[in-house]
Amino acid sequence: MFMRWFVTCLIFLITAPLAAAPVQRPHIEAELVAEKSSLRPGEPVTVALRLKMEKHWHTYWTNPGDSGLPTRITWTLPQGFSAGPIQWPAPRRINVGPLTNFGYEGEIFLLTDIQVPAGVAAGTAVPITARADWLVCEEICIPGDATFSFMLPVSNEAAADPKWAKAIERARGQLPRQLEGWILDAYLRGDDLVLRLSSGQARIARIHNLTLFPDQDGWIENASPQRMIRTAGGYELRVASAAAMRSKSGPLTGLIVAEPGLAKGIAAAVVEVPVESASALADEILEQPVLSPFADLGLVAALGLAFLGGVILNLMPCVFPVVSIKVLRFVEQARGKPTRLRRHGLAFAAGVLVSFWVVAGILLASRAQGEALGWGYQLQSPPMVAALALLFFVLALNLSGLFEVGTSLQSLAGKLRLRNEYADSALSGLLATLVATPCTAPFMGAALGFALTQPAIKAMLVFSALALGMSSPYLLLCFWPALIRRIPRPGRWMETLKQVLAFPLFLTVVWLAWVLGRQAGVDAVARLLAGLTLVAAALWMVGRWRASTEFGKRAATIIALVLAVAGCVFAWPANRTAEAVADEVSGPWKRWSPDALASARAEGRAVFVDFTAAWCVTCQVNKRLVLESDALRARFEERNVVRLRADWTNQDAQITAALRDLGRIGVPVYAVYAAGSKGAPTLLPELLTQERVLRAINEAAPPS
Repeated sequence: MFMRWFVTCLIFLITAPLAAAPVQRPHIEAELVAEKSSLRPGEPVTVALRLKMEKHWHTYWTNPGDSGLPTRITWTLPQGFSAGPIQWPAPRRINVGPLTNFGYEGEIFLLTDIQVPAGVAAGTAVPITARADWLVCEEICIPGDATFSFMLPVSNEAAADPKWAKAIERARGQLPRQLEGWILDAYLRGDDLVLRLSSGQARIARIHNLTLFPDQDGWIENASPQRMIRTAGGYELRVASAAAMRSKSGPLTGLIVAEPGLAKGIAAAVVEVPVESASALADEILEQPVLSPFADLGLVAALGLAFLGGVILNLMPCVFPVVSIKVLRFVEQARGKPTRLRRHGLAFAAGVLVSFWVVAGILLASRAQGEALGWGYQLQSPPMVAALALLFFVLALNLSGLFEVGTSLQSLAGKLRLRNEYADSALSGLLATLVATPCTAPFMGAALGFALTQPAIKAMLVFSALALGMSSPYLLLCFWPALIRRIPRPGRWMETLKQVLAFPLFLTVVWLAWVLGRQAGVDAVARLLAGLTLVAAALWMVGRWRASTEFGKRAATIIALVLAVAGCVFAWPANRTAEAVADEVSGPWKRWSPDALASARAEGRAVFVDFTAAWCVTCQVNKRLVLESDALRARFEERNVVRLRADWTNQDAQITAALRDLGRIGVPVYAVYAAGSKGAPTLLPELLTQERVLRAINEAAPPS
């Protein structure tokens, strides 16, 4: 017994250095290591091929993507021993020029389980031999290979290898697992392969990014962006399908990799989606919501539509209050130096451009993290609505002459003006963007829908074109001052004009208070009005005692500051309850939901869906002047059209997903579904007319 133990230890000590010796090849280090230092009869042992690549070099997954070759291991084992397949860790997308590959960088462990027969005698040593072939690439590719051979003793008490057991166990814990807790569906939507992950959990795991790795080529365009959006019940991943997919049959198999994970400790999952064939999905494609015709816009067309929409945005009702302020600035500067006027125009355009970039960045970041945000998302927040109401109220009081910025308030806004005289113009551009986002002008919807389905660079170009379109009228006036030279010289009439322009701002405050009431209830409106009153008292004190003694100024400033802070605290809306406020859906209009839409279409009836929001001025104008007109009410009733209203005043993931399915990211959107049809709806323009809606109803529900 002692002699057998001594021989076993001697064999292990002799062979251990061979097992630990790595092989150096160009740009890569390879090594074959075992999880245990000895074998136990009848139990499997895990052996790993360790590959460590130099920085910027990579090897490949089982499906290498657009180029490359997967790593292969060929085993030579004693009779009765058998090796399983490579257990592949989750790869990552590696972009090489126009190609996208699936592979690994840094250090990886490719695990293989070797089955040890029960009849192997303890006290003997077993030779383990393997040949590994790989392809390591950066800008060039270098094939490599190595043959590894070492001995493992057989013992009734197998011990973990002190050097590699933990590393292999860690690699095993990171292997993809079976998908649990999620329901996965797959279908085609146009040329996109769509994977829909649905969770039955009340609390859906937060996922920032999803990536699909098919384990066979020909399913997807590897280099195309993989776009994830958050839905009401989970997530959707959209990938451009490959042309070869049309001829495939059988399930789509591969991996889904999630960041930070699908569940605690699970970053990657094995998927097998039953898809019989692409042709078998033809009927399902017709039943799925499809993108609007504008979804296939090219970049140049999208830039043109964005620029045109930006120009028209200046005429939308929500932008008018800020336009009036900018017009007043033009009047004040009309007799100034042309160079100074141009600089003010450029400062305003820069403010608009930077603001649109910030809005676009937030939207793109939310898209990457799976959040359901859309155009005008900031006004879905009651605190933001209250803050805007306070801001416009202060501006209106300033235009009314209650106080003057630059005298008593010189320590605040006045200093900014002294440091940079063009700051006011840039801030006007920022404010214009802030109030413009609730509006969707004609041509804007298609351009924005296109932007948020594109890579970040193209999306930012579209938003930049929108910003330039919005600021172009002001730039035109600044660079051709002859257009405004006909304005009379400054005089008392300017003070009157200034006070007149305060009233649109007061009306804007009324509108924002109404929006807040729809979002958070009448109590929130009462708090806002109390806050506005305190702020007005504070500003009145500042204006009233600005010419008093030094002591009076200090006392008035302290009291005004206390009142202003108290006003802001009062105006801040309390936390909304779930049942706070909903859209007024009454009479013939019913609340929109996917089930309500599906039920109405299943009955074969025409459906008119109004995607709206209380903070969308265009929506409210269309509603009052067109949708609630007697002519349309009669035609809706006559043709038995189901009227559904989707209220997006507060954030709603289902409505956001429906808008994105229609190729839109903001409201208003008007979708008309034809009676008895399973096809895509007709989308009406953002600005409605009775004639256009009547024509759409006639086409969707012709008279019987």
